[in-house]
Amino acid sequence: MKPKQTGSRLSLLAVTLTAAAAPQIASAQLEEVVVTAQKREQSMQDVGISVSAFSAQQLENLGIKNTTSITEQIPGLQLSAWSPAFTIFSLRGVSQTNFQDNLEAPVAVYVDGAYVASMNAINAQLFDMDRVEVLRGPQGTLFGRNATGGLIHFITRKATDQELNGYVEAGGAEFSTYSFEGALGGSFTDRLRGRIAGRWEQSDGYVTAGSALGRTATGRDSYGANGFALRGSLQFDATDAVTVDVIAAYSRDHDVPTGEYIVSLAGFNPDTGLGAFNNAIDPADPTGPPVNFPRTPITGDPWKHWSDENPYMNRNVRSLNAQVTAKVGDGLDLVSITNVMSMDKFYIEDAGGGFGFFPYNTINSYEQWSQELRLSGDRDRFRWQVGAYYLDMQWDTFQSVQGALILGGTSDTQKMSTRGLIDSKNWSVFGQTEFDLAPAWTLITGLRWSQDDKSLRMNRVFEDVPEGVQPTEVFNIADVGIPGIDSIDYGDYAARAQINFKAAEKTLLYAAFNRGIKGGNWSLDPLGGVAPENLKHGPEKLKAYEVGVKTDLFNGLARLNAAAYYYDYKDYQAFSLVGLTPQVTNSDATSKGGEIELTASPTQGLDFILGAAFIDSTVDAVPDVFGGTVRADFPLAPRTSLNFLGRYEWPGLGGLVSVQVDGRWNDDQFLEGTNSEVSFEPSYSVWNAALGYRTNDDKLRVSVFVRNFTNEAYRIYDLDLGLLGFIEQAYAPPRQVGATVAYHW
Repeated sequence: MKPKQTGSRLSLLAVTLTAAAAPQIASAQLEEVVVTAQKREQSMQDVGISVSAFSAQQLENLGIKNTTSITEQIPGLQLSAWSPAFTIFSLRGVSQTNFQDNLEAPVAVYVDGAYVASMNAINAQLFDMDRVEVLRGPQGTLFGRNATGGLIHFITRKATDQELNGYVEAGGAEFSTYSFEGALGGSFTDRLRGRIAGRWEQSDGYVTAGSALGRTATGRDSYGANGFALRGSLQFDATDAVTVDVIAAYSRDHDVPTGEYIVSLAGFNPDTGLGAFNNAIDPADPTGPPVNFPRTPITGDPWKHWSDENPYMNRNVRSLNAQVTAKVGDGLDLVSITNVMSMDKFYIEDAGGGFGFFPYNTINSYEQWSQELRLSGDRDRFRWQVGAYYLDMQWDTFQSVQGALILGGTSDTQKMSTRGLIDSKNWSVFGQTEFDLAPAWTLITGLRWSQDDKSLRMNRVFEDVPEGVQPTEVFNIADVGIPGIDSIDYGDYAARAQINFKAAEKTLLYAAFNRGIKGGNWSLDPLGGVAPENLKHGPEKLKAYEVGVKTDLFNGLARLNAAAYYYDYKDYQAFSLVGLTPQVTNSDATSKGGEIELTASPTQGLDFILGAAFIDSTVDAVPDVFGGTVRADFPLAPRTSLNFLGRYEWPGLGGLVSVQVDGRWNDDQFLEGTNSEVSFEPSYSVWNAALGYRTNDDKLRVSVFVRNFTNEAYRIYDLDLGLLGFIEQAYAPPRQVGATVAYHW
């Protein structure tokens, strides 16, 4: 079997083509975008799914070096993060904003065909990539588990049959940010190819200590980086019909400066129980008149914290992935993907934000292994896939909170610890067919049965040893007299029915129905504020209706893709703080919206991308802090978001010079599920610019960039602690200037 060529086939714009030959100015003609959205290689314009894709060169042009950075140019994709220890993607407003380590997200993340379940492991360095694909809407038929919102697929660069090739790149930027990465690979024999790649990054962080209320904080800088990642791949032709790809990866983050919050004063509205900046009760004088707290951070600066603590994160992630691709008959292909992954994380934050001693600590040990077998065939007007999947996961989670601020009383040495052990096993069988009813009409049907079995062991221990209270168990889920409270046995189906109409050679119209499912889980209550009967939440089920169009315009100079959808949720999984304790509950919900993407190359060397996303959502009942309910929008779901990228390249300085500007505008949105006043984030825009140069042989590449050049201050996380008199926030990075130098061979 001829080895797969990577990196040179995929290009969203002509300018993003990887250098398979001597470079030249991009022609005014859009190139084909090849994706694997249906687990086989297809032109993106032939796939009836709302898909966005980044090529390797486009990732480099945008300066995307982390999995979370892709959100800026993907319509409908938002990010919430206060630490690399935990990452929340929101796609079309669908997300899971609970910060507990045992939960899985409704936006599935895949790396090289393998599902990554832990939300602790998806914030990672990006390097030596082939492409990134983002699929919107339920993808349960082919991808299965927990993809009600869609999925993000990171595909690394594999070994090829080329001669020895590789690159090195060094970068530097403000906040003492430094990085170095490189890759080396090629063909060893006619049947064996290999590649090794790695990246290191260090940054002090963009949040520093500030002053407020007559006190200057002494805590360390935060929101930085300190880690490395390594990846090695081998590709072997066992026979002319069988190819084996093996990828081993390891990453280590050590003493990462993180865990500091930006805090603002806030109270709560006694009528709703929700956090409020205005018309709020003063926690220092609860019987007095309402006060008007300012929205600004207590330090007066969105990038200055008020903490005296020095929190940090350590994390190790190991992964081994093996894919076997075989031709087993006339028109038949068999694919096997085996993955083993483990992660260990230690994270501690100053959850008191300077107002009091309140360290929140999590320790998470996670292991998974998965196996997928897939058989596909292609005969005349009929294409099909059938397969089976198994996933085994073990979650060992630990949470602790300490101090009088959260536990009451006067002792800062009191401590509550909660441990949860979850054993999760999932198996599924699936199939999808495509039948050409006529030359222009194709019917697609898909079905997947998934069985989810989970068990939980959970207990909570209170101690205050200096005050004479030895560690004492105060809760054990085994003692709760509720049948089935510590187990989940859930089987259900995902389904797809779609019709494609090829209205013209370069125009596809489609209409689709998808049924998506996401299994239940537990809120591992760290404080005892959740009633035992509410610890477990049920599965969510989604009926999604979508129509779309994909077309090339002006003889290939432009491409327009658009989609509109309607979501009908049964038992949507909503997150909120009930009595300051994290809890997920089920509620019905609806959402409607769509996306538009326009890619254009109007003249040689000039390229544009314009995107827009629209969301209108309603969750029927989200619990507030006192246990009542409110009707709310999805969190992380601006009603309108826009993105823009413009790039121009021309001959100069003996090579090629380029200038690029990209930006995004987000409408008003809420950062929390209760839509409290303190979680309201006004509209904002973020703009980046880069000046690049590459030699005629494309070996030397230089880029100077400035990110967020308007120095926009906007929040990417909010936690409503209005009952304590303040809120905790994380702001995106301020303006940052930097440069990279790369050499390819």
